Amino acid sequence: MCINNIKKKDRIRELIQNNNNLFKCPICSGTMIMNDFGSLTCNLKHNFDLSKKGYLNLLVSGKAPVYSKKLFEARHRVCKTGFYAPLLNKLAQILDEYKKSRDNKKIKILDTGCGEGSHIYSISQRAKENQGNIYVGVDISKDSISIAARNNAHIIWCVADLTRLPFQNKSFDVALNILSPANYGEFDRILNDSGIVIKVVPGSSYLKELREIIYIDKDIPDYSNSKVIDYFKQKLDIKDIQNINYKFDVSEELLPYFIKMTPLTWGKSIEKLNNVYKKNISSITVDLTLIIGIKKR
Repeated sequence: MCINNIKKKDRIRELIQNNNNLFKCPICSGTMIMNDFGSLTCNLKHNFDLSKKGYLNLLVSGKAPVYSKKLFEARHRVCKTGFYAPLLNKLAQILDEYKKSRDNKKIKILDTGCGEGSHIYSISQRAKENQGNIYVGVDISKDSISIAARNNAHIIWCVADLTRLPFQNKSFDVALNILSPANYGEFDRILNDSGIVIKVVPGSSYLKELREIIYIDKDIPDYSNSKVIDYFKQKLDIKDIQNINYKFDVSEELLPYFIKMTPLTWGKSIEKLNNVYKKNISSITVDLTLIIGIKKR
């Protein structure tokens, strides 16, 4: 086990060394270099060690993550079933088309709020034009990044604050923002002039089967993503909007993981959660809106 960890750490260290120009110090904003001992260091000697699992902890704000480790473990299990496969296929296709528009030059892709890393990992495996691309996943939760770093992917994983990303200006081509909060000021800063933001937000029917049971004793809260889209329009020029809708078959064994992975169940009584099991849900609706934006001209 130890040998595997050492090999992985060395591989990720080399990947970071080959992309030193991505990073800026989260303390002083100075340039950073990964040395041969696995430490990312700036000119003022602020030092961040690459963990044995192969990720960097660049969080200095002390902010507490919103989601629990149990939620990320459950989400990881659900993602492995292919629950988001149609979305991920579409995202991989968009990235392939974008790369072709850049004369097939390698592109640098940042997944902002990557959670336990399943999305960017799956995209990196799907993209036909993947060779040479640089993939980076960042999340404020150390627990989630620790889960993400379990695989042997050629991906740089970082614990960091979305409001102060530890990356140089204009260092990325693509910012992914999948079912996660956004920070458009930081996206504008870290994207180059021809860069794109790809944001995915829930539609009104997303996980409706769970919501119908959880709110069985009162009206289901209406949800519309129109405000999110309107705000996106204020910050970026919209290049495309696509809707992704499908049903996913759910086994009795998998249902508990769906319940644990969503904040919908937070603060709900045991009785209400038991109602979900009793209903024997056979399928769950996936309703998502995918928005592609470019910098304001």
